Amino acid sequence: MQYAVPQFTDVEDKLIGPLTLKQFLLLVATGGVIMFFWSILGVGIIFFFFALPTALLGAAITFGRFNGRQFFSYILPFATFMMSPKLMVFKREEPTVTLAKKTHDKTNGEGKKTEIPEPEEAGSRLKKLAYLLDQKTEEEKQLLESESN
Repeated sequence: MQYAVPQFTDVEDKLIGPLTLKQFLLLVATGGVIMFFWSILGVGIIFFFFALPTALLGAAITFGRFNGRQFFSYILPFATFMMSPKLMVFKREEPTVTLAKKTHDKTNGEGKKTEIPEPEEAGSRLKKLAYLLDQKTEEEKQLLESESN
């Protein structure tokens, strides 16, 4: 038995003409703000000074898209960003990496013990890392030589 799998689930339903419910409510809210300006200011230059930007902003929020997403979805993250503190202080901490001094005693094929000396005080972490990598390669060389004999 085959079942119908819903597709295009990210597309909102058109409820009121060509508008979704969210778009319709945004336009109603924009119209309400413009009506508020009209009731307070009456029809005049000051009314158009406030109403025109409000209408443009309402239309941009309702129908605008940015990077494939509705402009409305950017409002909450933008408001959160604007309200959060911007001062970031960097506190540098001294590295606490210490290298334990060890001597590795390995016996080579002749029965002699070879000792790998530790380097003198390494000045940086890069020198310590280079030393550790060099030490590993020496051990691998000794293992390969002992296996080939």
